[in-house]
Amino acid sequence: MSAELTARATLERLNFPDRRTLVFPAVDWVAWGRGIRLLLIVALTLYAAAFIARAYVREYFVFLPDYARWMFSGASPLFPARPTHVFVLFTDHFEPDYDAGRVDDWARRYARLASRHRDSAGRPPQHTWFYPGEQFSRPIYRTLLSMVDAGYGEVELHYHHEYDTADTLRDALRDAIADFNQFGFLRTVDGRTAFAFIHGNSGLDDSNGAWLCGVRREIELLRSLGCYADFTFPSLFESAQPRTVNSIYATSDDDAPKSYDRRVPIAALGAGTADLMIFEGPLIFAPTLNLRHMFLHLDDGDVHGTEHATPARIDAWVRAKVHVPQRPDWIFVKLFSHGASTPEDIDAVVGSDFDEALSYLEREYKDGSGYVLHYITAREAYNLARAAGEGARGEPGQYLNAYIRPYVAGLLH
Repeated sequence: MSAELTARATLERLNFPDRRTLVFPAVDWVAWGRGIRLLLIVALTLYAAAFIARAYVREYFVFLPDYARWMFSGASPLFPARPTHVFVLFTDHFEPDYDAGRVDDWARRYARLASRHRDSAGRPPQHTWFYPGEQFSRPIYRTLLSMVDAGYGEVELHYHHEYDTADTLRDALRDAIADFNQFGFLRTVDGRTAFAFIHGNSGLDDSNGAWLCGVRREIELLRSLGCYADFTFPSLFESAQPRTVNSIYATSDDDAPKSYDRRVPIAALGAGTADLMIFEGPLIFAPTLNLRHMFLHLDDGDVHGTEHATPARIDAWVRAKVHVPQRPDWIFVKLFSHGASTPEDIDAVVGSDFDEALSYLEREYKDGSGYVLHYITAREAYNLARAAGEGARGEPGQYLNAYIRPYVAGLLH
C-alpha cells in the first residue's frame, strides 16, 4: 500500500476527513473587532472611573481645570528664543527638630556636594533654608550662618501656627524675625526687614482651616512685616493648593480664606495694588509604567526619602516651563524638600542621587547656546520674576538684586 493510501486509511480510522477536504471555519473579523472595541471601552471606562475617584480623594479637582489650560498654553514646544535660561532654586522646609548635630553633619555633606558643581557662571548650587521661626536654636543658626557665609545660600522664614488671631500671629512673627535678625537673616544691606515665606502645613491665609492657621488676612499681615513672596506651593492633596498651576503671579488679600486664588499681574507689586508674589514650583503629570500611579505620575518638585531626583524628573521639571508671561525664555525650576527631617530625606538632598542629578542638569542644560543654567536663591528668584513682569530686557544677572537687596548674613564675618 502506498504511503498516501496508508495515511488516508489512518485518517478514516480516526474519523478525520481526507486532508484534501479539511475545512477550517472562516474567521469573523468583524466580530473580533467588535469584541476588541468593547474590551477597550470597558478598560477605558474603568480607568476613567478609577482616575476620577483618585482625583477626588487626592483633591486634584482643585487644579485640574487650570492644568488643562496650561497643557494647551504653558506646555508649548521648546521656546524659539535662544538661549533659554533655566533658574534652579531649592526651597527647603528645613526642620531638624532642634538637632544641632544633625545640622552640622548636613552642612558638611552639603558643602562636599556643592563643591563639585557649578552653573554657567561658575556658581555652586544655592540652597534656601526656610527655617521654622518657632524653633529657635542658637547653635543651628550659627551653622546656617556659616553656610551662608561660605556662599551656599540664604535663610528665609518658615512658620507653623494654629488657632491664631492677627494680633497673636503678628507678635509671634515679630519675635521670630527678631531672632533671625540677630544673625543677619531677613535684614538687607540697605537696612530693611525683608523675607520670603513658606507656611507650615500649607495653611497660608487660613486655607486649610483654623487648626493650621486661623488668620484670614494673613497675606496682608505678612506684607506689613516685610514679606515679599510666598513659596509654599504646589501643595498636593490639600485644598490649599491654588487653582492656578505652574505660575508666578501677584495676589492681594481680602477677608476670605485662600485669597491667593485671586491672580493679578506681577506689575501690581510695583504699583502697590498687590500684597505678595505667589511663586509656584512645577506640577506636571508624567507617564510611568508604575501601575500604582495608574501610569501617570504627578510630579510636584518634592525631593524626599522615597522619591529622589532623577534625570527623568529633571526633564519633567523643565518641561513644566514655569515662567512669567513677559519672559518665556526664563524658566524657573523651584524644588522643595524637608531636607533635614529624617535620615532618608537628608540622603535625598545631599546624597549620591542628588549629586548625579546635578551632574545631569549641568550636562544637559548648560551648553551656553541652547540653555544657560543658573543656581539661585528664593530672594533672587523673586527679583528675577518681578523684573520679568515689569518688562526686563537683557541678561538676567543684572536683576538678581534689583528689588530686595542681599541680606546682612554672610557679610558680618
